[in-house]
Amino acid sequence: MKWMFETVDLPMQGFANFESFKSRLDEYIGSEAELCLLLDLRMPDMSGLEVFEWLKRSGYSLDRLPVIFLTGHGDISTAVEAVKNGAFDFYEKPTTDQRLIERVKQALQKSGEFLVNLEVLKQWSERIDRLSPREREVMFLVAKGKLNKVIASELDISMRTVEVHRANVFDKLKVRSAAELATLLSRLSDRLGFDQLAGLE
Repeated sequence: MKWMFETVDLPMQGFANFESFKSRLDEYIGSEAELCLLLDLRMPDMSGLEVFEWLKRSGYSLDRLPVIFLTGHGDISTAVEAVKNGAFDFYEKPTTDQRLIERVKQALQKSGEFLVNLEVLKQWSERIDRLSPREREVMFLVAKGKLNKVIASELDISMRTVEVHRANVFDKLKVRSAAELATLLSRLSDRLGFDQLAGLE
């Protein structure tokens, strides 16, 4: 299989066991490489489904690391359950080489799109870092859907000051509405673990 993928310029790394895979995973996740993980259902120390569940419990994004199950021991119910739980696809052996290659390429494209999106979110995060402390306070309250007069009361400032800070926040973050701002902050929290978003709770 390694040879098959490398003949179409898709470098592949195999792991003899779960621990060797686990020890290198963060290195791969932190790289700029597009990724796809092929798992067999039956493996020496952990089943493919166990590894898959471990990935999900550990917080790894299945958009960053799409998972394809490839096995000679599958069944329809297992396939449906795996895909329903976030697997990219499920193939029973034997499958045609070309079909698998094309699906892996699609998974790699998904991983690449995640990286692009992540870079955009990082840029937004950097913009938030440039907000003043007061602008940040206003940002959180606006994202919660609070009216200017309510924000003014909570922060003990004038409504005109709130309007100025609100306009600055929208301008610096390039958003046009409170709903768009709330969506942005939610995505930052989900993808970047943006700790400043505690104010939204």
